[in-house]
Amino acid sequence: MLTSQSYVVAMVCYNAAGVISLLLIQRFWLASLPGIYRRLLLGLLVALLLTPVMPGPESESLAPALIVALFNAAFVDGWSSARYAVWVLLSSSALCMALAALSLWFFPLKPRTSPQGYASNNPPSGVQPDNFQSTQHRDIS
Repeated sequence: MLTSQSYVVAMVCYNAAGVISLLLIQRFWLASLPGIYRRLLLGLLVALLLTPVMPGPESESLAPALIVALFNAAFVDGWSSARYAVWVLLSSSALCMALAALSLWFFPLKPRTSPQGYASNNPPSGVQPDNFQSTQHRDIS
């Protein structure tokens, strides 16, 4: 069994890993999505990764709800033992998605600018279209 100090350290490590993974998921996987989908999916992932629940009725500690639901369904009594963890997980998912939707109302999305401040008529690749004339090198003939 874990002592109270090791339990706190384990939960802090789990939550830190969850937050770091959420930041990486948002940065690398969800960055290409439109803002509304990105916020809603991030709200769902926050709920799935960070929701705690008691593993059993006699337990005095918390564990991640997703892990409890999967392990209780697979190894304990099936659906009857996993039902409470799934209920908590679904309710927290609904709450986080609702908060993400409210964040869209309170903090509206800003339109994206082109990468690195390039104007739309100056492509960043360096390849110029045939009819492009630079303002610096005009032929005056």
